[in-house]
Parts: sequence; structure tokens; C-alpha cells
Amino acid sequence: MGEREELLQAIAEARRSGRRAALATVVRVQGSAYRREGAKLLVDEEGRITGTISGGCVEADIAEVARQAMESGRPVLRHYQLDDETVWSLGLGCGGSLDVYVEPLPPGDAGVEGR
Repeated sequence: MGEREELLQAIAEARRSGRRAALATVVRVQGSAYRREGAKLLVDEEGRITGTISGGCVEADIAEVARQAMESGRPVLRHYQLDDETVWSLGLGCGGSLDVYVEPLPPGDAGVEGR
């Protein structure tokens, strides 16, 4: 199964089970980064993560931002400057910057195709 299909399956499962979820999408990359614009990550209210938006540089923080977006019902645009100090302390090779848009998804069947 490809990355896109895995993500769609996770969204469908969250909706079927009535769990809240938030979708994070890389909307801007400057400099060096593991993923490009359009990379996506889903976080559900139980902390399950599907997908990746970096080489591990920002996923933990994005999970927290997603939790906040689910609670507030409002999207968040987060900027990450992946400077050398951050990168090397994590043992990673990225060093650019990312803008990530995190949006809470509608619960249940709301917004499902065909509705």
C-alpha cells in the first residue's frame, strides 16, 4: 500500500470510529528538508500517527499542535526553522525551514466523499 492510500485509510478509520483527527500538510519548504510541499501526516485523538512530514525533526511537536487544533477546532500554521543546533542534536541531516498547516478534520462521516 502506498503512502497516500495508507493516509486515506487512516482518515476513513478515524471517521468510522468517531475519533477526532487532524491533518498536517507541509505547505512551504526553504532550504534542505527530507520532505517537500504536499507531504502529509495524520494524528488522531488517541495519538496515532500516520505518515511523515520530516525525517523526525518536527513530528513530536506537530502531534502536540494537532492535539491543540482538535481541541480548539481551528487550524494552525506552524513555522519550523531547522537550524544546525536542532538538527545535529537530533542526529538528522535537514537544515532548512518548513511551514506546516495543521487542520482538524470533521468528525464522523462529515465531509466524506459522496455526501
